[in-house]
Amino acid sequence: MKGTTILFSRTIYAISWFYLAPEIPRLLEEFHVSSSLSGVIPLSFFLGSGLMQIPSAYLGTRIGQRNSLILGLLIMSVSAFSVALSGSFVSISLSYFLGGIGASMFFSSGGAILSDLNRERLGFSLGLYNALFCVGGFLGLNWALIYNIVGFTLGAILVGTLTLISALLNFRLPNPRPSWRAIRNRKVIILGVATAGVWGVYYAVGELLPSFMVFYEHQRALTSSAVTSLLLVFSALGGVMGWLGDRTSKMRLMIVSAVITSLSPLLIYTPFYVFALVILGIFNELAISLLYSVTALEGGIRNSSITLAVVNSLNISLGTWLEFLAGYLGFSAWAVLSLSGLVPLLLLMGLRTRT
Repeated sequence: MKGTTILFSRTIYAISWFYLAPEIPRLLEEFHVSSSLSGVIPLSFFLGSGLMQIPSAYLGTRIGQRNSLILGLLIMSVSAFSVALSGSFVSISLSYFLGGIGASMFFSSGGAILSDLNRERLGFSLGLYNALFCVGGFLGLNWALIYNIVGFTLGAILVGTLTLISALLNFRLPNPRPSWRAIRNRKVIILGVATAGVWGVYYAVGELLPSFMVFYEHQRALTSSAVTSLLLVFSALGGVMGWLGDRTSKMRLMIVSAVITSLSPLLIYTPFYVFALVILGIFNELAISLLYSVTALEGGIRNSSITLAVVNSLNISLGTWLEFLAGYLGFSAWAVLSLSGLVPLLLLMGLRTRT
């Protein structure tokens, strides 16, 4: 397996997506901010990542994918150091927004170089790329253990230090420059729009299931970190299963996995809601891993940083709204989420790709 430094960096990169989550309640209290603004901190990171996917992909055509990857990790490192030294809610949010910008530079460049280095095992390599995101996410969601030992400031500095080290490890990677013309690939745009619902269902369930169980099932409160941690455990398994795409049609397996993902929230209405998390974790990550494989091949692996950025940008910008919609709909949310995941998949009917 080539590109192990990218895989290590992917794990550290994923910590930055979640390491502030355990501290949000304390930060709100410390800075005297209303709990209604608890979503601002994670939203700032998502905005930085989502808005900058395409510009970051263009940057990769100018300075090369390796340099874009390293620059992204360096910016994420600076973001964590800035968070550690921030003295207000606004400065933490802005620092975290900067981290999202850095994340946008790493994702597509890292996936593209890894794909180029492992052409014969594309499904497995990108599946592992996603699985290690889940591992890092699990670590980030449980970063409270680090805070309890060394405190918030040193805990955030540790994230910045690990990210800096991961950046330095990647200087020996190749530095290909993709063609910007890949941005015009219509099939890639269709892939991104069609799978946005599948992407959004995953995050909506992870964030909102705890509230649902309290309001409608009258159970003890489950923390969103705990629920999302469970999702991430099974998601890691789904990512590793990406090797199945090397043995069969990536497109067909992706669609089947996406359909199962979309139907899984319906299990939340039953006493077996935990199985919804198991099924959602495994098949969502398998579907997204295969989506990245299909996307990388469709635009040509050399240009895959562009096509991956397009798909990820569409997934984030369109799929994020499902979380808001689910929160607004209450008890009927899971049925609507299932439809929201299934209906866009109809765009894939008759779509012919290179897989």
